[in-house]
Amino acid sequence: MHTLYLADHGLQLKKKSNRILVKKDGSVLREIPVLDLKRVIVFGNNQLSTQLMRFLSSKGVEVAFLSSVGRFKFRIVPETSKNIYLRMAQHDCYRDQTFRVEFSRKIVEAKLRNQRSLIVRYQRNQPEVDLKNILEILKKCAKQVKEKNTVEQVMGLEGYSSKTFFEAYGKLLLKDFKFVKRQYYPPPDPVNALLSFGYMLLFNEFNGLLEGFGFDVYLGFLHSIRYGRASLANDLMEELRSPVVDRLVLYMVNVGAIKLSQFHSKGKKGVLMEDKARETFLSNYEKFMTAYFTDVKSKKQKNYRQILQERVLELERLLLHKSDYTPYLFY
Repeated sequence: MHTLYLADHGLQLKKKSNRILVKKDGSVLREIPVLDLKRVIVFGNNQLSTQLMRFLSSKGVEVAFLSSVGRFKFRIVPETSKNIYLRMAQHDCYRDQTFRVEFSRKIVEAKLRNQRSLIVRYQRNQPEVDLKNILEILKKCAKQVKEKNTVEQVMGLEGYSSKTFFEAYGKLLLKDFKFVKRQYYPPPDPVNALLSFGYMLLFNEFNGLLEGFGFDVYLGFLHSIRYGRASLANDLMEELRSPVVDRLVLYMVNVGAIKLSQFHSKGKKGVLMEDKARETFLSNYEKFMTAYFTDVKSKKQKNYRQILQERVLELERLLLHKSDYTPYLFY
């Protein structure tokens, strides 16, 4: 087990030898070995003892606390890497506008190509859905990225293309799920709630990796600086949104793993997932991230956790050694 998800409420976690002891209402629910554990994700109101947090930190295990609906609150991480040279290189590259534009182009072009690939793959099973016009727009936009001369222009094209992508996305959903447009917070429908939940999980994984390597997580190249926002994780997420989260949500909805009855409206808070939907999502997300498949480019067996780490390593090489950055493409 690489990731432990605690989605129940009222749990008490303590250290017991080299294990995590999980209790609720005075009863022991399970004991979890820390041997291969990399991260703990805590949803809602659960308690961790200080002894356990010190123990997890000493083992290099990060702990992230999210609200019951999946909004990030805070993280407890082991000591940050002392790689000051990486952070210096990152700040130097940020001041280089040519570098920022070139990097942004690569990230956004990959995102648009991956969005298009996802639509093509799913339309094979739904040939009655006419998406030719949308596919052509995404194809043209991916080519036009190279013509943009500023980060703002790149982001403008990305926004237009993503709006077009989600028009097609809604038409591929089955099981009476309706989706009109992407809306972040509050989510107005179950699909937006699922997408936001998945993106937060992916963001948290990237952010943890970046911090562990010693990056300045608040300094992104594509996304602008904003107080308290880990922009660099948002940068690297872009090329993986469709291959990981968009694809997973489509799969769970279309096979009936997630049901409309597992959501309820909370007024100004939007539509929220109930416990069953969240548990189903977390179970499928973990299987999805750890399942091995043959990578088209390298012909090697990989899983998406490895691909996330490869993205971070490739960014490190780019900043320190000026090597080329090759984004991940989904076929």
